[in-house]
Amino acid sequence: MLHIPTLMLALLLGFLLLTLELGVSQKGLRARPEIRRWTQGSWALLGGFAALAARSLVPVELSILLGNALICLGLAIYAQAIHQLLLVSKPAPRWLMQAQPVLWLALVLMLDWPLHRRTAVLSLVYVLFLVPSVAVIVRHGWHAERSLRTVALTMTLAITALLVRAVHAWLTPGDYVDLMQASLGQGLTFLFAFMSLLGAGFGFVLAVFERVARQMEEVATHDGLTGCWNRVTTDALLEHELQRARRSGAPVAFVLLDLDHFKQINDQHGHRAGDAVLKAFADTVRARLRASDVFGRTGGEEFGLVLPGTDLAGARWLVETVRREVEAMALTDADKRTIAVTVSAGIALADGDSPLSADRLYGQADQALYEAKRSGRNRIEAFGEGNGASAALPLA
Repeated sequence: MLHIPTLMLALLLGFLLLTLELGVSQKGLRARPEIRRWTQGSWALLGGFAALAARSLVPVELSILLGNALICLGLAIYAQAIHQLLLVSKPAPRWLMQAQPVLWLALVLMLDWPLHRRTAVLSLVYVLFLVPSVAVIVRHGWHAERSLRTVALTMTLAITALLVRAVHAWLTPGDYVDLMQASLGQGLTFLFAFMSLLGAGFGFVLAVFERVARQMEEVATHDGLTGCWNRVTTDALLEHELQRARRSGAPVAFVLLDLDHFKQINDQHGHRAGDAVLKAFADTVRARLRASDVFGRTGGEEFGLVLPGTDLAGARWLVETVRREVEAMALTDADKRTIAVTVSAGIALADGDSPLSADRLYGQADQALYEAKRSGRNRIEAFGEGNGASAALPLA
């Protein structure tokens, strides 16, 4: 037999530790809303267990009402926290909170029921509040943070234990004469259900930390406006591709792309329009790239392309395709005025046996870009081919 008061004490201590951990993590996570919400849910569950455990100190009716209502409220808040993490623009189902007053009324009506019947019904109610959390993780978070899978699995264990508890209470009423009754079936189902929820709480904290770490990595390596790699990361990836090319003997092409007269776009149409142009340009280029290609923002309106395994003809064809598609972009500003956008490009090539460093290859592409600008813009130049040798080419 399992001693129910001891289980209650263990759960109280466990959820107290969880809420304390959440309080500490909030400071490190700058009080993220989903952590705040989960903390509120944990306090509600802690209060619910405390109310149930205090049955010998407070009226039984108050213990039943307050304990079960707070547990259901905590489960609903957990669902809201998971929605906040996974679906920022889509809140949790409204019925989770709208059902709370109805639940209070139902608890009042169940006060005169025998414990085994009330236990069976309330176990199913708990399941009802847990299902939305598992569903949203399976649909929207299974391939996000890995720790969320732990949350879904532990909540599924809780659902299973509660379903078993409901059936067991209905079929063996003798084990549910009193909440504190020493009973193997009642004790095991109670223990598994709520210890699983405790595990879900720790998994949720880990998932939020995973999300924060991924976002910090994104900020450190990507340009916030266009989503391209930033200059530091682009340089590192270029060096990496050159080292790999020396081992494999394959060529690497590096391209610098620069939007023509971009300052005039900002001056004539405004900086918001300029930002929109940069985003549209980045999307246009990105749509033409392979998964192995590297696309980075190396300056204000300057971008770099690292094209592994690409010779000069291949690089020239790709960049000419981009040049034409950028020229054809139909963009307007807030006043519906057309924004004309063109791009110039400089190409440099490192053969497989080339000793060129990343800095040297970058310098060659920069020289070719300068030649394209000097020769009239909206054109492509390749390093080493002379003036006009690599002007805009027809597509095959």
